Amino acid sequence: MNNVQEFSSKQDIQQQACEWISRFDRGLSENEESAFSDWVNISKTHRQCLFDVAQTWDELSVLNELSTLFPLRANNERHTNIFANKRTFGIAASLAIVFVSCLVWLVNSQMMSSIADPSLLVLNAETSVGEQHKLSLADGSLIHLNTDSAILVDFSDTRRDIHLLRGEAHFDVAHDELRPFIVKAGDNTVTAVGTAFNVQITSAKNVELLVTDGKVLVKNKQQHNGTSTITELSHPLDGAGELMNAGQKAIISQQSIQELTVSNEQIQSDLAWQQGMLVFHGEPLAEALKEISRYTSINFTLADEKVKKRRVAGYFKAGDIQGLLFALENNFNIIYSKRDDQTIVLSSGL
Repeated sequence: MNNVQEFSSKQDIQQQACEWISRFDRGLSENEESAFSDWVNISKTHRQCLFDVAQTWDELSVLNELSTLFPLRANNERHTNIFANKRTFGIAASLAIVFVSCLVWLVNSQMMSSIADPSLLVLNAETSVGEQHKLSLADGSLIHLNTDSAILVDFSDTRRDIHLLRGEAHFDVAHDELRPFIVKAGDNTVTAVGTAFNVQITSAKNVELLVTDGKVLVKNKQQHNGTSTITELSHPLDGAGELMNAGQKAIISQQSIQELTVSNEQIQSDLAWQQGMLVFHGEPLAEALKEISRYTSINFTLADEKVKKRRVAGYFKAGDIQGLLFALENNFNIIYSKRDDQTIVLSSGL
């Protein structure tokens, strides 16, 4: 199941604003009033489009007066540019008088208390086990969510905040020095202005970071205590923390940041999940299964110590359990049996 709330283009939002104002002509039901309140509070863009469209409709009264002197033709290019199609024009002309009642309703609604809110975008997105999803953000940044992951996107006029709630994501950040791109995972933050990096929450207190392009500033819980916030710094990548470059990996805990330099081959292996693949280079089976289990609801039981230490290597398709079992049996002499539909027992062969 895909639980991602997609972004709307400006054209879509304008169309939605037209539809909302059209409903004022007949009056809103209680459910519609609640839905309208939710819609206008999604972002500043929604509210601005609403007022822009309403203002345009109010000015149509002048156009209607002029139309008695200068008949409007359907193929008139000027008016075609103003209205996308005949349907939109017809709705707009009939609703010029609705603008006043619409504005009065807005003034009296709870929405008005949040007009000064600088929020530009708020989005929740999550993937289920075995699912991946790509998101294109309003600023041009891209997010690739891995299996069983969840994020909260919160953009404002001064910051681009991303909360990685669980799982793993790769971020390709559009350059903007005036609005730092800050990914928070647990008590740790990764700050960038235009770069690419991968963040994975590996446990309740640990995060793994891989920088694939540019530079990022990393802070753990200890470095956040007693330091200035990012908005108080002259440059987003200044201040306390560890500055990391492309080709570096960090294991981040509350007390320390362990930096590692990785090869291009290792980077490609770590990011193979974006192509739906898992790569192993001789890890013990017990360790490999921890990664494999992220992409399936199947449970694995290792029957003996020998099989736990059996090392595996190669490319495996994420979620392809039958392909995995075939490879383990034929390439690594590992026997499998099914305890039930959700449990597979692995043991070492002779």
